[in-house]
Amino acid sequence: MNLRDIKKDIAYILEAFIEDCTTVATVNSKVDEKAAELFEEAVNLYNELMDKVSAKVEGSKKAYYTALRKELLEKTDALYTKLSDAVKESLEAPKAEKAPKAEKAPKAEKAPKAEKAEKAEKPAKKAAPKAKKAE
Repeated sequence: MNLRDIKKDIAYILEAFIEDCTTVATVNSKVDEKAAELFEEAVNLYNELMDKVSAKVEGSKKAYYTALRKELLEKTDALYTKLSDAVKESLEAPKAEKAPKAEKAPKAEKAPKAEKAEKAEKPAKKAAPKAKKAE
């Protein structure tokens, strides 16, 4: 594992998250405040992880950096979950604001007109087959 690669991974993953936050905030103004908070959390996470990468490591460097990558993925996943929840809340809010309409009483079925009733009672006349003209 290369130290330079770990730093690039941290930068790439958190920059992608920050870009997603700005995109969501641009598209959905109701999430704007929550996206700003998540943006700050991502920047703080970036600074924290970069400090850990730059710290002097005693013992197995490979195990330390593997744990660091795992921490990066877990914390970024948590940030994405928070962003997803914020978007869901903003989409559900308009539905909750609308008052449910009062249900209308079902309409009573209209009785069939007298003419229709008479037609139903009479058996249908069958048309006699037409005779073919002999030529």
